[in-house]
Amino acid sequence: MTPAELTAIATQLIAEIEKRIPECMKNPEDRDNSQGNVTLMIITEGGQIFGRMFGDNNSRRRGTCRIAWQKATQVWMTAQATGQFEKQVYGKDVDPGKFGLQHPDLIGWEGGLPVVAKDGTKLAVAMSGFTGVTDCNIIRQAVANVPGLMMAE
Repeated sequence: MTPAELTAIATQLIAEIEKRIPECMKNPEDRDNSQGNVTLMIITEGGQIFGRMFGDNNSRRRGTCRIAWQKATQVWMTAQATGQFEKQVYGKDVDPGKFGLQHPDLIGWEGGLPVVAKDGTKLAVAMSGFTGVTDCNIIRQAVANVPGLMMAE
């Protein structure tokens, strides 16, 4: 996929995710998790980064950005969903060092998912700010509405 195609597909994904945020803000558990501040991060297999911060509190957005970055980079390095990778590590099925990760690097929370484009290009997509279940649901719903993208799970 060319850089222009990656930019176009990332822009579409960001727009689809943005559409879903207002509805999630109606749920007090999600809204109050980061006081209405949410970050989306997308990393291509080649290392190109796309993202967006939502909300109006820069301190909270900075925090959600740090967590979204940690989730996205873990997915980017492992090609596995956050939460699932940790289960393998702590079950002694996988050595995180093989992926360049150490135990303190593991995020543990859901919210980072592998996505693939129709040409096989891998994307690591992560959100932070809502509950992990909501973060994942938003990503899955948005991916389903972007032609040429699908979940890699």
